[in-house]
Amino acid sequence: MNSSYLLLQRHFPLHLASFRRLFFVLIAGVMSLVPIIQALGASGEPSDPPAEVLVNVADFSDSSFGGLIERNATAFLTEINRSFGLQRRPNFGRETHAAFDAVGFGRLWSVSRFYVDDDIIIEQLARRSDGSWEMRNIPLMMRDQSGDEHFEEGVLEFSADGSVSGLRLALPAHRYQALIRAADSAVDHENRMMIISFLEIFRTAFNQKDIAFIEQVFSDEALIIVGRVVESTGKSSEYEQQEKVEFLRFNKEEYLSRLRGVFARNAWIDVGFEDIDIFRHPQQPHMYGVSLVQYYNSQTYSDVGYLFLLIDFRSEEEPLIHVRTWQPKQATPESNRFSIGDIEIF
Repeated sequence: MNSSYLLLQRHFPLHLASFRRLFFVLIAGVMSLVPIIQALGASGEPSDPPAEVLVNVADFSDSSFGGLIERNATAFLTEINRSFGLQRRPNFGRETHAAFDAVGFGRLWSVSRFYVDDDIIIEQLARRSDGSWEMRNIPLMMRDQSGDEHFEEGVLEFSADGSVSGLRLALPAHRYQALIRAADSAVDHENRMMIISFLEIFRTAFNQKDIAFIEQVFSDEALIIVGRVVESTGKSSEYEQQEKVEFLRFNKEEYLSRLRGVFARNAWIDVGFEDIDIFRHPQQPHMYGVSLVQYYNSQTYSDVGYLFLLIDFRSEEEPLIHVRTWQPKQATPESNRFSIGDIEIF
């Protein structure tokens, strides 16, 4: 008899019948998991959107105005899902405001069709300083041209009269809350809400290829600095840069000219913002620095970089970007990132 078998029998003295019972128990257990495994596999497939999206406004004292918001939001989001299912562009009606940017929405829709992933949405309204309203945490499933889907959060915007004035792509809810909690005063809290809204609109403008909006938000004297990797140094130390980075400086018109070319060459562009930090200038309370990681994907090119923006909020309705810098993330140590401390303001 095989010695290894004797060793096994000595440590595990089971009879042949016991092994058979154990074998059949294991087989039965595996077979019982098959439906669960199949269901999990099917859950990864793109699903059909809910036929109707019902919106409820939470914790709102004005039931009449809240009811108007609910009806307009329900009609708007339901039309998005209906259009997604019928593979056509949405046809919005009286629920949208006259200032609703149908052209910009159409550009976003043409880049990546999307639908609302829940059939019931219960969220609070937040009032902005200009009297308009917004509702966050709208669950969107974006489907690209290859059929793949990914999740985004959206923000529904409402005019003062309760009609839908826009839909923008949002920061993740946890990051939004962290940025708001970092406010050190009521004024700083309000300014941070403005900055977050501005960043979300700014990001959405790139995805829409809205060159007119981007031109509007850059100061005429804006300084734009773009870093690019030009060669490898061959050094492997963790304290040394692996690549040499060259910085190119552009004025507003040069930057916009390059951007128009990028928009023309790409049928779609997908820009994402992560790891956002907001800093108020110590001597100029209306000036804020925003530091973040930008994920850029397009039909022809992709990159990840550190983006810094110096934004002037003296006019709340028309904030201006005075400085924009971009550095390649892989080739830039944290200590070499641009920050508000690198900018002299006169």
